[in-house]
Amino acid sequence: MRTKNLLLLLFVLLICNSLSAQNFDFRNTKWGMDSTQVKNAETSKLISSKKGTLMYSGKMGDLDCRIAYDFCSSNQLCHAGYMIILDDKNPQSYVDTYLVLQELLTKKYKEPYKKLASSINGKILTQDEWASNLISDNLNLETRWKTNSMEVNLSLFCPNDLMYIEINYSPLDNGIKQTEEKKARIYKDL
Repeated sequence: MRTKNLLLLLFVLLICNSLSAQNFDFRNTKWGMDSTQVKNAETSKLISSKKGTLMYSGKMGDLDCRIAYDFCSSNQLCHAGYMIILDDKNPQSYVDTYLVLQELLTKKYKEPYKKLASSINGKILTQDEWASNLISDNLNLETRWKTNSMEVNLSLFCPNDLMYIEINYSPLDNGIKQTEEKKARIYKDL
């Protein structure tokens, strides 16, 4: 009987522990954490700490990346993201990496609600034309997903002959919170 009670207690503790396990929004963080909590949660190398922003050097699988955390004026986490750094300067490598990330994010967050492949002149480009138009700064690729708590935005662009792949994460109520903070600052100055 004692063994049965002990097993029951152990089972209840395991269930309680799994129920209390925290679901994170980005890496090991949740929206609204302060900068100290984020610093304690992040295991990558801190490379910059400025007011409102923490920047880390890390890896996403075998891809080198910068990991950014942005905080609103109340020091709460309100945006995070990755900037992918490729050693290769070949535009096709960037397109291929973008497509792999798009596939993986679709597996994780289901079908995107928006896919854009826009050129400066408005011409619709085929996927075969992406690399050549990317290097001439004539292409921006963007894919967006929504979850219950956030929006995820994958983008590939090339300003000033430098190619960038970014994955940005923002809470859905972020715009409302920032608008309210802006109103409060304006109201204070009235």
